[in-house]
Amino acid sequence: MGFCVFCGGELTDTMRCTSCGAVNVGGTWHESAYVVPGDASVGAGAGWHPDPTGRHEGRYFVGGQPTDLIRDGGVEALDPMGKQQLELAGAEPVSTPVTARTGPRWWIVTAAVLALLALVGAGVGAYAYLNRDRTTVDERYLVALKQSGFSGDFNSDANAVAHGKQVCRTLEDGGPQQGMPADEVAVQHFCPQFVEGFHVLQTATISGSFTLNDEDPNPYFPAIEVDGSSCVGAGGYSDVNPGTPVTVKNGKGEILTTTYLEEGKGGRFRCTFGFTFDVTEGQDRYVVAVGKRGELSYSFDELRAGGVALVLG
Repeated sequence: MGFCVFCGGELTDTMRCTSCGAVNVGGTWHESAYVVPGDASVGAGAGWHPDPTGRHEGRYFVGGQPTDLIRDGGVEALDPMGKQQLELAGAEPVSTPVTARTGPRWWIVTAAVLALLALVGAGVGAYAYLNRDRTTVDERYLVALKQSGFSGDFNSDANAVAHGKQVCRTLEDGGPQQGMPADEVAVQHFCPQFVEGFHVLQTATISGSFTLNDEDPNPYFPAIEVDGSSCVGAGGYSDVNPGTPVTVKNGKGEILTTTYLEEGKGGRFRCTFGFTFDVTEGQDRYVVAVGKRGELSYSFDELRAGGVALVLG
């Protein structure tokens, strides 16, 4: 003889309590698994019904509430987890058979999940919108121009933007895909479709010399006057001296740059003046002239490879 661990009632059956319906399964007592026949507290919903969780074939209900007693193919067992799941979901007392996943509560849960996902998506979209890049193309171009060290090529930001957009218009009209380094920055921002084929023109510093010769100097009318190691042109060559302009033009006669002769070095037979200038590729020819003493024409490669060497006399 013993007593029920749940209600304290006297046990007349070693496998179940007739007082509260507890059942002994595998040596362990479980409460509310069976209905006690004739117990008026059980209610109309007592007995076997399809398991609402869908985990098993049937589940036993007491007083319209699920228990942990289940069966599959006539074999009974316990499923406390399924009972707990139903209790958490607030299962209604069972009066008619129900099947899992078809009740209105599943639609409510699904709608709640979809609403939550919509709120999350809206929040992500709002965050992306508030943190989007609000700078304009013009502003990004000016920043890149400054970072590249080319902003000093223009007298104002407006002038820089106007020039950059003109570069792209020229390319879009079929102009040659080449330009200065600052033009490449413009292409990257205003017309990136030309980036791959755009060629940045090179600039080279050219060294030159102009030599005045007097193989048979006249002691009364010399072509070269000497002062120590310095010399200048004299007589009919007095226009050749430090400061004489050296101009560089393209094949169309447009002046590309101007520089000047430096101090002459030599003696009464020969006086040589040096000069330098920067020139950028892209022209068909480069015509170099010292004062009014004639001119010579070069290609960019010729200038970069050999410089300029002019001789007079």
